[in-house]
Amino acid sequence: MLKRYAFSFYEVTIRIEGLRRDANIWAGNEYSRPKKVDDHLLKALTSTLEEMAAECIKLDLTHTPDLISHINLQVDLKGDNYTFGDMLNHLETLASSFVTELRKNSCFRIVIEKGKYFQEDDLFGAKVNAAFPSCVDEIKNAGNCYALEQNDACVFHCMRVLELALRVLATELGVTFFGTLDLQNWQNIIENIESEIKNLEKLPKSKYKSETLKLFSQAAMQFRRFKEAWRNHVMHGRDCYDEGKSHSILDHVKELMQALAEGGLKE
Repeated sequence: MLKRYAFSFYEVTIRIEGLRRDANIWAGNEYSRPKKVDDHLLKALTSTLEEMAAECIKLDLTHTPDLISHINLQVDLKGDNYTFGDMLNHLETLASSFVTELRKNSCFRIVIEKGKYFQEDDLFGAKVNAAFPSCVDEIKNAGNCYALEQNDACVFHCMRVLELALRVLATELGVTFFGTLDLQNWQNIIENIESEIKNLEKLPKSKYKSETLKLFSQAAMQFRRFKEAWRNHVMHGRDCYDEGKSHSILDHVKELMQALAEGGLKE
C-alpha cells in the first residue's frame, strides 16, 4: 500500500546519535571502572528509545523494535548498575540493526510540485466526489500515478474516470441498449447519447432545454474527443505518454468532471 511518510525518524536518530556520543565520552576506555548513567540521561534514553520503536513500526521494521524491547529490559534489570559502557554497547548495536533493516526498504522521492497529486482524496474537488462517488478511487489513483511518474497508468485511470461518467450521462438521458450498459463500448454509448440529445432539441423552448442541451452537447463532444485522441490508444497499448501529456490529460478530465458536477449531473 502506498504511504506518505514524513521521515520523522530523522529527528529521533539525531537524538540517538547524541546519546551515543555522550555515552562514548563518559565511558572512555576504562571499562574496568563502570560509570553509572545519571537519572536525567537515563530518562532521555528510555523516552528516545520509545519514540524510535514507534518510528520503526511505522516503517514496518521488525528486528529493531524487538531489540529496543530487549534494551529496555536490560536497563530495568541493571537499575543503578547500568553504566555508560552498557549504554554505548546498546546504542551501537541499535544503530547497526536500524541501518541494516532500513537498507532493505525502498523509498521513492516525489518532487515538491507533484506532492499535491499524491494520495489526495479530492483531487478534482469536493463537488466531483459528491456527484460521482464511484469515481473517487480512480481519480485518486490517477493522481498517484502522475506523482510517481507512471504516466501511462495515469492516463489509463483518467479514462476509467471518464467511462464511469459516460455511463452516468447515458443513464441520465435514458439511453437503452441491447444488454447491460457496462458491456457497451464507447462508440455505441456516445452515438446513443447524441441521438437522445437530438430528441431534446425537439422540446419546446425553455431555460431547462437551453442549459441541458448546452451541458450534454458539450459533454458528448468532449467524450468523443477523448475517445478518439486518448481512450482507444491507451486501452489498446497504441501510445505512450510522457509527463506533459499525462498532466494535460489529467487537467482536461478534471475540467470536464467539474463541468458535469457543476451542471447538476450526478450518480
